Amino acid sequence: MARTRSAVGRIRTIALPAVAAAGLLTASLAGAFSAPAVAETMPVTDACEGAEGVTVVVDFTDLGGEIETGCAEGDPANGREALEAAGFTPADSQPGMICTINSLPDPCPEEFDGNYWSYWNAESGGEWTSYQVGADESDPAPGTFEGWRYFDGSEAPGATPEELADQTATEENGEGSAATDDAPEEGANDDDGAGPLVPILIGVAAVVLIGAIVLVLRRRAKG
Repeated sequence: MARTRSAVGRIRTIALPAVAAAGLLTASLAGAFSAPAVAETMPVTDACEGAEGVTVVVDFTDLGGEIETGCAEGDPANGREALEAAGFTPADSQPGMICTINSLPDPCPEEFDGNYWSYWNAESGGEWTSYQVGADESDPAPGTFEGWRYFDGSEAPGATPEELADQTATEENGEGSAATDDAPEEGANDDDGAGPLVPILIGVAAVVLIGAIVLVLRRRAKG
């Protein structure tokens, strides 16, 4: 009886670590065979391509929004026309003074509090420069950038013309976008076929291995 108990003890001593090891092996291999997550890439800007129009950038970040861009195609007569042609809706507090863009800020301040829609321009790939005239007097040229930001006038829009121009060039080439679009589909197909199958096979192999170990030790105990 002592010998039998001793044998059973050996079985437990060997089998339990084997079970734990098999579990760790299954988890490790399952993670190794899992397809890596592919980050989804979204367009950063709707900037004009080349000199087809004027790119308008409106920075809503100080109002709880985001940086939005649009393309005013052709040669807008002035900054207000470019702003509207790019898909934005300005409203004046008084003639010639833009108070809100796309209804922000809401409501339009009745008294000046130090913040306003500052107006900027830049060449393609250049730096923002504050306009010295209002949007009704400016004359933006095709291929340039118009910028708006609701702040105290000390900060230009958060997206630089260089960043917007680089993004537009990448989109024109189309190579980066196509590769990004294809990658998730291929990864998804591979993961659908192999992902669930590999852990199952590993688990079955572990169970068979543990069963064989226990069977051998029981035979030795009886002997």
